[in-house]
Amino acid sequence: MKNFISRALLQKLGGLSLCLSLAVTAYAQEPLTLEQSLELARQHNVALRQARYNSDKADIGVRRNKYSYLPSISANADLSRTNGLVFDNVAGEVKRGNTTASYPYVSGQVVLFDGFTKLFELKKSRQQAQAATFATQQAEIELETNITAYFLQALVNRENIHISEGRIKLLEGQLSQMEKLERAGARAMDEVYQIKAQLATEKLNLITHQNSFRKAKLMLVQEMNVEGTPDYELQMPNLPEEIRTELPSEEEVLANALSFSPLVKASAASLEAAKSDLKIARSNFSPTLSLEGMIGSNYSTNIYQDPENGNLATMPYFDQLDLNQRKVVGLNLSIPIFNGLSRHYDAQTARLDLRKAELDYTDSQNQLRQTVQQAYQDVLAAREKYNTVMANLEYSKRAFTSAKRRYELGSIDFFAYMESLNNMNKAQAELLQSRFEFYLKKRVLELYQG
Repeated sequence: MKNFISRALLQKLGGLSLCLSLAVTAYAQEPLTLEQSLELARQHNVALRQARYNSDKADIGVRRNKYSYLPSISANADLSRTNGLVFDNVAGEVKRGNTTASYPYVSGQVVLFDGFTKLFELKKSRQQAQAATFATQQAEIELETNITAYFLQALVNRENIHISEGRIKLLEGQLSQMEKLERAGARAMDEVYQIKAQLATEKLNLITHQNSFRKAKLMLVQEMNVEGTPDYELQMPNLPEEIRTELPSEEEVLANALSFSPLVKASAASLEAAKSDLKIARSNFSPTLSLEGMIGSNYSTNIYQDPENGNLATMPYFDQLDLNQRKVVGLNLSIPIFNGLSRHYDAQTARLDLRKAELDYTDSQNQLRQTVQQAYQDVLAAREKYNTVMANLEYSKRAFTSAKRRYELGSIDFFAYMESLNNMNKAQAELLQSRFEFYLKKRVLELYQG
């Protein structure tokens, strides 16, 4: 009986341990690299997907305008029944009674000249398709910039958490040692209170860094637009060791960016589309010449097979269509004279749209220039800061080691000790911050230069 209870208990414990292991596995953090976050964002980001849809829609507009040169063909078939007095167009007589008639036909039209409206519409659609393609490329650049910034900011916040945890651990050790010294009568109680106050401040700073880290991760996940609420373990990227290398001149970087920038190219394509739109509005004042054709027939119940010999049976439907067949070819010239000044106002609107497109093009150049110049200066500042911090970090570590030993011996006070600790931690945080900032701004310059 005891063995049976033991086996049952072991089985339950085994099942419980299995459930716990599955739960731990289910809630384990998923590792996420910077490259993986970029790939997920390219797949799920709404703004980028909308830009791609707009590009596909613009391509459809190009194909539609290409096929607009083809003739338009339409077919019509009808069947009507009239009771009473009616003039039968097929029989050419006035008839009384029930009359069934049908007038099927096929018509076609091809525009020979329309003031080059179709040509300008095709050019406009192609220019809009180019603008949409460049807008998609610009959306990819902006997405990669945002993802990289959020990812690196989250890493900075995480490193601040580690620094804060290290400070707390160090202060807790100092507090324990100081309490022992105070109980032995070697130190005053106010020094214990000073460490406790500083420890409370560090715990508050830790909470602040943790909140900042969670916020940065949330912004990263939202920008990626992945489904659910995944918990990622961000992996530290392999940052290139090129922070000490010389950069190209600012003029060279700016020239490369202006020649490559999808933003500027999209604005230029939109400007050309606005010019084509103005030409379309002006071409609407031109006459339109078109070639038209029609083949048709008709049917009526008042057409008999052989009325001269007394055969008053209605001629069959398809026999009548073959007998009454007619073909028409003609030229149609349409000259616009007056339509409430709508063409005039369309041309005015197109001219204003062209002026706006010119301003948008100039603004895109200014925006790119400002972004590149700011990124270039940020790269230089981050490199200078990195070199300075690297020179100071080693000395800050040595100074802290010396201050810690002197504080434990009682030769310096608590505030001097904390100042040395703050200097070392500040150098550590600034080193990581400057390295990440250099990588981000350098990546921005590379993206804008292609």
